[in-house]
This record gives sequence, C-alpha cells and structure tokens, in this order.
Amino acid sequence: MLYHSTRNHDLNVTLKEAVFCGGNSVNEYFMPERLPRIPRAFFNNFSDMSFKDIAYVLANQMFGEEFDSATIKDIVNKAINFDAPIVHVKDNIYVLELFHGPTMAFKDFGARFMARMFENSGWLSPDSKIAILLATTGNTGAAVANAFAGVPNVKVYILFPKGRSTRQLESQFVTLGGNIIPIEVMGTIDQCRQLVAQAFDDKALNRRVTMTSANSANIARLLPQTFYYFYGLSRLQKLVGNDRKVMLSVPCGNLGNLVGAAMSKRMGLPVDRILACENANSQFHQFMTTGLISSPHSTPTLAYAADKGMPSNLQRLLSLYDNSRDNLARDITAMSFDDAAIISTINGTFDETGYMCDPHTALAYAGLSRMLPKDQIGLFVASAHPAKSVATMNAITGRAIDLPLQMNAFMTGFDHRVKMMPNFDSLKRIILENS
Repeated sequence: MLYHSTRNHDLNVTLKEAVFCGGNSVNEYFMPERLPRIPRAFFNNFSDMSFKDIAYVLANQMFGEEFDSATIKDIVNKAINFDAPIVHVKDNIYVLELFHGPTMAFKDFGARFMARMFENSGWLSPDSKIAILLATTGNTGAAVANAFAGVPNVKVYILFPKGRSTRQLESQFVTLGGNIIPIEVMGTIDQCRQLVAQAFDDKALNRRVTMTSANSANIARLLPQTFYYFYGLSRLQKLVGNDRKVMLSVPCGNLGNLVGAAMSKRMGLPVDRILACENANSQFHQFMTTGLISSPHSTPTLAYAADKGMPSNLQRLLSLYDNSRDNLARDITAMSFDDAAIISTINGTFDETGYMCDPHTALAYAGLSRMLPKDQIGLFVASAHPAKSVATMNAITGRAIDLPLQMNAFMTGFDHRVKMMPNFDSLKRIILENS
C-alpha cells in the first residue's frame, strides 16, 4: 500500500518513506491511499476478542502488505501489553480509560507500537543514525521517551519549554538517560516547535542524520490509535449489547486522537456520532463554525496537552471527508470549553458519580453531558490519569491526588536535561554531538 501526502496529491510513498517523513519533508502529512473496510461479520464476534486479537486484525489490515503476519503479531504482542478498560460512570455513560500504560496517557499506545515497529521492521541497519525530534509540554515526550528508551541506533531529542510542565511529568522523560536527550528550552512551546521544524528543513543536518518525528504527525504513531476505539466498542457491546446507538466523545488538541476516531468510523466501527471537545484553544470548533482558524498560536489552559494553535492533523481529517466541511459535520460535532467549565466538570462529576476526570478527560465528559441523547449510550475518552496533572488537580478539587507507583518511580532518577536558549545553532550542535 502507498501513502499519499494530504498537501501534495502527487506525492505517494511507501510506509517506510512515510514514517521517515517522505524524504525528510516534515510538512507532509501522510495517509493510507485507502482505508480497509472491516467486514460486518467481524463485529458479530469482537465483543469476545482480546485487545491483542483486535489489534492484530486491524494491524494486519493496515500493514499486511509491508510485514508478514508473524512480524505484525510480534509487534502487537510487545506494544499492546496493558489494558484499556471500560468503566461505568452513570446511567448510560461509560468511559474508555486509556491511561493504564507506562506513562499513564493515551499516547503510550501509538508510541510503543511505533517503537516496536522500528525494532522489528528490518528498517534499521547497524550503521543507521536515526534522530527522533519532538516538541512537547509533557505527555508526548514521556510516551515517546519510554517507548524508544534503549532502541538501538535511535536517539530521541525532546524539546520542552521551561515552566510549562510539572516536575512529576518531566521526570518521566528527563530521568531516562541513554538514547533519550531531554532539552529544556528557555522559551515557549511554539518556539520549541519552530526549532524542530528548522531541524527538518536543514539540508546539511539531514545529510548527517536521518530525522523523523514521533508525534501524531508520524503515520506509524497515528494508525495504532484506531485500535483502542475498536477494543472500547467491543467492551461496551459486551456490557450493553449492540442494539443501542453510541455517541463517542474525544478530547482534542492537535486532532490526532480525533483522526483515529474518524478513521475507525470510516472503517466500519459502529458509532453514531463523534464529539470533538477542545479547550479554549478552539481552532477546530472555529473551523467547523466559520471555515476559518483565527490564530496559529496557543494559549495556556488547564488542559495543557491540548494547548495547540494550528491543529496540523486537520488536513488529515479533511482528507477522510473529501476536503468538505459539510461532510465532516455529518459525523463530527465540534465543541469547546474554557477553564471554568473544566473546573466545574471535574468537581461536578466527582460529586455526582465519584469518578475523577483529569482536565483533558473533563473536556470529553462535558461535551457528552451536553449532547448525549437519552436513547443513546455515551462513551467518553479518558486520555490521561489525574495524577498527570497532580498540582492542578489538587488545586481544583481541594483533595490530595496520590501519585501511582509507576510515576513515583521516575521521581528518584538523575535529571539528564540539557538547557538551551531558543536558538537553532544550539539545537544543531546538540544533535551532532550525540549522533
């Protein structure tokens, strides 16, 4: 199968070329030339299938032309080794918890699948010099760092802005050492992203090092984000049967998780409607309302991981719907919520149901609470454990949020961060010194 660029319709590449940014053009966002349509018979039995079995079927459909079935099974078995349970919250509302992986956020799924793909694909030779670059306010950096820690011939450069994350969150990627190079930038997240873009555009640097991304821009990290939607629906059907319509609510920032949901629906997943729930950085909501995005810059909110300016995955989302906003609107409703709504949702949900949402999950619950028809089942996505935002959660709730053991384990490690001003020459020197 070939992968086409959503920006340049004449550019069609192999999976390997797409994963490595199609010849180091980081501005290309690739999608499969066709989406597999999952046979209806599959859904007759999938409520009795394991997560790994479902992921294997989907991965075989997506990557079966690139890798043999034994390789795909090995990748799935190593990557999908933790659960994504369904929890009943109240009445006809359930939550899909995606925070049971090693860094307690949904990005563990795609990052671990991508890392195991690198290890098992045969793409890397003993002479390979692969540099993975990403800008993060926390969750992406933690997931990618833990997934790629120890992978031979790969160095991961994590750029993060000073003061935009918690010590607990930063510890998940600054304490690993080895092939993980954390770079604290004395600037903003937008400046971090600009530095990464400059690195991809630097021809001299690209001749020395093969670079790629590991955020949702990379197709290898994006496609596995369909797996948990299928698995979530399978668990939901086991609980409530398959005769009720399902509304799916997703917290959104750069729209990667939304693309995974939309792809799943286009592949045949039986959800009636998808809610795309943003924070005050409401660019997708603006686009769906007016056809325009007002600003490429982000504003800090309580739901920090969703603080995005221009959502780069919008072009992928549009490509699924023939670049038509009207077509998008048939499947997806966009909503946005400010910090006051996040606080109200967190406290109100806990008081009413005993369920604790983190600020990102609160976006999805707020949307579902407002839009869910009484005759439908609602499923919202919990994208991160509340402890990932421990200081914020303590302040919002007035309750002490305990750190899980796996987060506490990171807190005692040596801090390997490198500090730099937002200067590209400094970044380039760090990459060359470590390659």
